[in-house]
Amino acid sequence: MGAQYSSLNDLKSNECLTRFASEESISVNDPFWNQFLSFRLRTPFTTAHSKLIEESTSIYLQHLETNNPKTNNYGILIEVFIRLASAVRDECDDNIVTWQTYNALFILRCVTKYFIEIDSEQNLHPYFLPQENSDRSSLMSFFVDTLFRTTIAVPVESYSYALHLEVLNTLLSLLSIQMCAKEAALISAIYSIFMHRLDPLLISEFTRTLLEHFIKQTDCPPAIAVAPLNDANGDSGTLYKIGQSVAYGLWSVVTLGMTSASSSSTVTTDTAVPPHDPAYDLRNRHLANQSIHLILILSNHFTNDTHRNPYRLALLHFTDTQDTPTNLPDSEPLPWFSVDYRRLYDVLCQTVHTDQSTLLLYMLLHRNQHFKAYVISRTNIDQIVLPVLRVIYAATERNSHHIYMSLIILLILSEDDYFNRTIHDIKLKKLTWYTERSLNEISLGGLLVAVVLRTIQFNMTRMRDKYLHTNCLAALANMSSQFQNLHTYVAQRIVSLFNLLARKHSKTLDHIQQHSTKTAANDETLNEYVQDLTIIEDVMRMVLEIINSCLSHTLRHNTNLIYTLLYNRDIFENYRTHPSFQDVLQNIDTVIIYFAEKVDKLEQRSTEYVKEALEMGAKQFPLDRLKKFPELKFKYVEEEQPEDFFVPYVWTLGMSKISH
Repeated sequence: MGAQYSSLNDLKSNECLTRFASEESISVNDPFWNQFLSFRLRTPFTTAHSKLIEESTSIYLQHLETNNPKTNNYGILIEVFIRLASAVRDECDDNIVTWQTYNALFILRCVTKYFIEIDSEQNLHPYFLPQENSDRSSLMSFFVDTLFRTTIAVPVESYSYALHLEVLNTLLSLLSIQMCAKEAALISAIYSIFMHRLDPLLISEFTRTLLEHFIKQTDCPPAIAVAPLNDANGDSGTLYKIGQSVAYGLWSVVTLGMTSASSSSTVTTDTAVPPHDPAYDLRNRHLANQSIHLILILSNHFTNDTHRNPYRLALLHFTDTQDTPTNLPDSEPLPWFSVDYRRLYDVLCQTVHTDQSTLLLYMLLHRNQHFKAYVISRTNIDQIVLPVLRVIYAATERNSHHIYMSLIILLILSEDDYFNRTIHDIKLKKLTWYTERSLNEISLGGLLVAVVLRTIQFNMTRMRDKYLHTNCLAALANMSSQFQNLHTYVAQRIVSLFNLLARKHSKTLDHIQQHSTKTAANDETLNEYVQDLTIIEDVMRMVLEIINSCLSHTLRHNTNLIYTLLYNRDIFENYRTHPSFQDVLQNIDTVIIYFAEKVDKLEQRSTEYVKEALEMGAKQFPLDRLKKFPELKFKYVEEEQPEDFFVPYVWTLGMSKISH
């Protein structure tokens, strides 16, 4: 550094770095800064390269830690960056100022990361104090404010792409203090700046800009030209991929003391929305990925009512540029922004197979009522539902958080009757990814039911996760009164699920009886079997209620289900007098008996004749014979302490999207 080009070996004996970290205090106007920031160093694009840079600069960082309380060179560099960034915002041009601004920020991020790792906010604390001759603002507040304004004001061009990424990475570095600090983010001085000490209008515009970056999905420049590094150490070259540089730079930011070999760090290529390739996103669309990651980090802290999160408020109330609603909440302090819902929806359709987009979609559907209404009204809603279903279908290849969020998205959508009706009007063809059976001419609604039923069955046989199958059953229950023309295969899956549960119920009863005669009543194994039996009975009851709801509301449109019930009537035999199932089974028995009589009168029993008789009988069936039950309606309710789930989740997303 200090020369035009630098290699890793240069770092070990670099005069400018030595002076920056020394006992000498360097004034903000010293020509040193122009020399110090006029370097080109290959930014780390592998984990190993990143570690080499850290090792090469470790001695300088140690000296800076010792000397900075007296010299304040770190704070001076912040002031230099603020000046440079202001010039970049004014000129917005491809020149040496932009280059130096990027370099200054890269150095600041490295130093900030080191300070955070070794002692949380201790070394940074002086920069949170009010500055002289100021209205209680601190240098760190100005620094964060400048980063926000740079993101908003500087256009995303090939010359500024790297700077934009470095701004986001620096913000993530500051926020990652939570991963090292012993205290909660609630009392962190850094989080206090982000949440309470910035202009609300600036926060709103910054959130909008991040969302626009995500919507635009701007490709990273294919390469950044670097002049030849003519040294004898083999560290020469003409190009480096800035997209890779930033990706692996983020890796070092978010791991902060963690192991790099995380079990969640693999990426599964999914072609749910051809030709969109998630691996391509990871390589080439880092500005979009980092933007959504930062949105998720900022909006998932301070989610309780006591400490209002301005990013969350802005994200969950933004409106459509094409349709400004009049019923915005007057009590909220932030100014609202607008984005193009259509473009946002299109991008979510293309990227919802990723954790980040799934989580963003969940937040918007759950809290932003305007955007939820927009999504449900789409005639091409299959474009967003299909990739969500494919994520759930490939459960064994996904992390459990991604599966949960995808299922909750379906549950939220199923709360709307219009959605439940229209999904049965959308016909699908050539579902190559559903490999268990060829499904031609199935409706989107039928596929949704099939995938959720498969998930319940998988969960019951392997995972035994009550939370998962509760959400699955709730979604099916919400949709059950609107089931239309269920595919034969789907009807079979509904009844086969009950059959599977019945067999598990019988086996569990046998285990309980065996243990009851051999062991004490407080035996741990016996108690587990009793708990299992309760869960199984709850699920069996819900499956029967779903069948009953369909028969009570849309019987004449579901002859395939009637046919399947007739064919499998024996599986209900042992439960007709069971106190947990007796009432709801009465309705199902009424339907079975009625249609069995119709079939018995047929001279021919071929499938074609039977189904024709069922269709005629369905039109004549007196619905008043069925006992009325309350309509099945379930609503998703977020946990009381959502941060316990979402904060760790959003931080791991930075690691999981990088493939080694």
